[in-house]
Amino acid sequence: MVRILVVQSRLQTEQLERERNNYCRAIGDHAECIFLSALDERLAWSYPDEFLKGQDGVIFGGSSDFDFHGGRTPRDPMRLMASMILSRSKLIITYALAQRIPILGVCFGHQLLGEMHGGCVSHDVEQKKSGTFEVRLAEEGKQDPLLADMPDSFNAQYGHKDSITKHPSGATLLASASSCSFSMLRYGDNVYTVQFHPELRAKDAVVALQANPQYIPHGANPEDLIKDSSEASRLIPLWIERIVAPLRLKVVSSTHARKG
Repeated sequence: MVRILVVQSRLQTEQLERERNNYCRAIGDHAECIFLSALDERLAWSYPDEFLKGQDGVIFGGSSDFDFHGGRTPRDPMRLMASMILSRSKLIITYALAQRIPILGVCFGHQLLGEMHGGCVSHDVEQKKSGTFEVRLAEEGKQDPLLADMPDSFNAQYGHKDSITKHPSGATLLASASSCSFSMLRYGDNVYTVQFHPELRAKDAVVALQANPQYIPHGANPEDLIKDSSEASRLIPLWIERIVAPLRLKVVSSTHARKG
């Protein structure tokens, strides 16, 4: 069975568990989920091969606790922690790239990959948003194998203060939104990142906003900010089916051929 490692960057136990439940539901029976906290000081971060042994794909999830900028001062503990998470994640990402292990970056994970590739993550007040927004595929997105048969535009759940404000090196723009220039990117042919949350259904997004009132515009009601996002919810299963599983099959076939 396909195995997916989900790297989490959350401090609060309740939100950590809620994210785990959301990913387990989103992945369903398409793969087995294994979770890893980027905050775990007990782990040997210098040996990413140990984390990725037997894994067919890796997801870097979101974070409502840490910011690369977030309007915070440079020495704010949450910004410093984000830099530490980046340094740890770089080791996993570099190893995964070398081993052709597919990666999916979500929200904070999207920013993490963007920052690693010179994308400049900033507290852009014009792009920050929470709620449901329309995502529009770029021409490259319409031709992308992951997005085949997806509509040219669809709703997705957002919740972010920081944004990528510079095109990351080596990235292909797949989708944007009216107030999110880099909503979906691809690096090479097996690394995808999204600023939105495909693991969240509408009701999950309402719960997430209620748990993070700092993301809610002043005077707004969370329920009024959220709409259906069923098309976006297809992306994680499609990523496993169209990107992860075929590469896993190639690896298995190659291993059997060498043994033969």
